[in-house]
Formats: sequence, structure tokens, C-alpha cells
Amino acid sequence: PRPPIPRSLGRGRVAMGMGPLENAAAVEVPVVTAAAAGGGSYALLQCGEDSAYVRDAYGGYFEVFRALLAEDGERWRVYRAVRGELPSDEEVAGIDGFVISGSCSDAHGDEPWILALVDLIRRQLAAGKRVLGVCFGHQILCRALGGKTGRSCKGWDIGVSCIHPTAAAARLFAPLKMPVHLPIIEFHQDEVWELPAHAEVLARSDKTGVEMFRLGDRAMGVQGHPEYSKDILMSIADRLLRQNLLLVNLQTNSFFLSAASAIDLLCHSENQ
Repeated sequence: PRPPIPRSLGRGRVAMGMGPLENAAAVEVPVVTAAAAGGGSYALLQCGEDSAYVRDAYGGYFEVFRALLAEDGERWRVYRAVRGELPSDEEVAGIDGFVISGSCSDAHGDEPWILALVDLIRRQLAAGKRVLGVCFGHQILCRALGGKTGRSCKGWDIGVSCIHPTAAAARLFAPLKMPVHLPIIEFHQDEVWELPAHAEVLARSDKTGVEMFRLGDRAMGVQGHPEYSKDILMSIADRLLRQNLLLVNLQTNSFFLSAASAIDLLCHSENQ
């Protein structure tokens, strides 16, 4: 069966890494080939606005995700969930799976668009659709499945972090030989506190207990940003540094937000 994310992610096309599994109830999914069904149809639920840099350099985050995940013959489209734009019942009938992007909003928040997104995720998972969540998407997927999310007690995680795949990840991605450590770009202050029932941890880090999780073969969350490139991360950091909202520890090459207002700046122009 096809994994809950496009096969390209499992093949290791993520330059900056990848990045939970015991007693998950597997669901058999027939393999749908491009020749048999046009390659499938997928939608990005974009939960933040494009930054000027990403818009100019890449054409927006939709193009960033599509370049990472799309395979020949697949059809992709974007819904700007942060603006309240979600697919209609008629549209979702023709979509095989969803990718939920990052956001500067809180996955545990109760803004109308977030509640509508949670409802959509629940309904689509119940209908057997595949869902991949990234950063905020990872957290909102956890919430929709019955888990809990909130602020990390360890604060912000910004930069390239090392995550550690679990034995469950090694089984899932066999016959690939999983390395002991994987680098991935992180930019978050929230995290998964408690997994949904029957979900399994696929990766952890020293700072975050649930870097990646899976529930069956339909739902997967990744806390880091496999879609980010180094230049995207540095464009965010550079803007925050120029605003004196970010400090750099040269000994550890780590970043620290120096003011709570930094997230407000980010919210106006970044999909984190």
C-alpha cells in the first residue's frame, strides 16, 4: 500500500532530513498508479501567508511543497485555509490526500478557520483520505485525531536540528537503511504534548519528544520543515536579525527570539 505521504518523501528527496508507531491499526490501501488513475489528486491546505522572499524566489509555498512531493501524473491544487478557504464537499470527493502546511497560529487555538480546518481533517480521515501535516500541520493533525498540543516548555526551536528515528520508523521505511540521526530545519515554539490513541512515534529529538508520528497508513505528522531549504530559513532569520528580534549564540550556532513581538512580525509575512 502507498504510505500516507507521497512516495517521494520516503525516497529521501528531502535534502535537510525527515523528519510515532506501536499498535497502529494499518489500513490496506490499493496502489493507484498514474497510468490507472491519472496519478492521483492532492491538495495543500496552506495555513500561513507567503513571504515576499518565497513568493519571489519560488512562486509561493505551494510551489515549494509541490516541488518536494509531487510525482509525474499527479494533480495538485492549493486552498488557503488561513483565509477560510477550504474545499467543498464536491471538491473533496475528487481529492486523494491533503498536506497541511505550517502557520504562525497556534494549533490549539480556537479561531474560526482553525476549528473549520480541524472539522475538515476529521471528516476526511473518516472518509479514508490520506493526510500529511508539517509543523503547525503536524500539531493540528494530532489535535484532530484526539491528541493534545501546546507550548514547548523548552522554548523556541529554530535552525537545523538533529532528530532520531525510532525502530518503528526503520520498519516503516524498510528496505531503506535509516541513519541514527537526521538533520531537519525547525521553526516552532509549539509541540505535540500527547499523541492520539494508537499513534506511534517515528522520530524524537533532544528538544522535542514527538518530531514525527503516524496513525495507521493514512495520517502522518512531521514537526520540522522538510520543505524548507537553507535559504528560506536564512531569509526568515535575516529579517528578524535586522529587526533586532533574533539573537545568535555563536558558540552553538543557535537562534533565540529576543522579543515576543517577533512572532507578530512573522505572522504578517511568513508561513512558518
